[in-house]
Amino acid sequence: MDHKQFQEWLSGIDGLSRAQRQQAQAVLLGEAEPSASLAAIEARVAEDRECPHCGTPGAVSRGTARGLRRYQCKACNKTFNATTGTPLHGLHKKDRWLAFGGCLTDGLTVRASAKRCNFAVSTAFRWRHRFLGTKDQAPQKLKGIVEADETYVLESRKGDRKLDREARRRGGKAKKRGLSDEQVPILVAVDRGGTTACSVLPSVTAESIYSVLEPRIDDDILLVTDGNNVYPTCAKSLGVRHEALNQSAGERVRGVAHIQTANNRHSGLKDFLRRYRGVSSKYLGNYLRWFERCELLKSSARSCLA
Repeated sequence: MDHKQFQEWLSGIDGLSRAQRQQAQAVLLGEAEPSASLAAIEARVAEDRECPHCGTPGAVSRGTARGLRRYQCKACNKTFNATTGTPLHGLHKKDRWLAFGGCLTDGLTVRASAKRCNFAVSTAFRWRHRFLGTKDQAPQKLKGIVEADETYVLESRKGDRKLDREARRRGGKAKKRGLSDEQVPILVAVDRGGTTACSVLPSVTAESIYSVLEPRIDDDILLVTDGNNVYPTCAKSLGVRHEALNQSAGERVRGVAHIQTANNRHSGLKDFLRRYRGVSSKYLGNYLRWFERCELLKSSARSCLA
């Protein structure tokens, strides 16, 4: 980092909250990992101290409890801390949360994560899905030309002890040819800047695709898709322009319109899922968030606690 870049970086310090300054100090001073973990957790509470129960700002400090600062809302009188209302609430061993965040960013398996953090495999599995269950507060919007296409993965009931069908071995194959209820649809939408949104679909309908895209797209986009007949209805509901490629007739590109970036994301997603040797369908949404955050955005360990 040159001098100019360093000065620009320093200028951003003025806008940091007190908790953010403490977190930055812990990193710069090279404090022990437990202290750094706690500082990262405490940074979840914004400067306005908004109550997660009623949404009223201005909560007052009420000491500490279980290693974290406790606050009391002046409106509803309820107490809360940095993890209240999040999937991380109630988890122990807070001093190892940052280390486990590093395991997620490195894409480690459950056993490798347990070995690095020195706890049980069952704890690593539980933590993985609690950490991945935290949703982004303000996900990036898709802008400009947005490609959308669905891909499919084989339905899995890994870990289910009450199967109503014969168990598959080593993943297995679908019994039915082509698309069927044995396949789980995943919508992947990506703009030309690389911003990506992935979501499991209950079914491939205009309504389900609308519910995924509506909160993630900018006002003025060009939606590019294949010839699936659900997309024109969806685009009309979204109020956006739409280009459909007739791929069954061999049309792959029309001017600036193509879905090759989305297809590339499909390939990357399936390579990512393949590492974990079978992902249960009930956890698939968590793995999609993992793919977005750590594979595409290259998030840091601290961002896993954000």
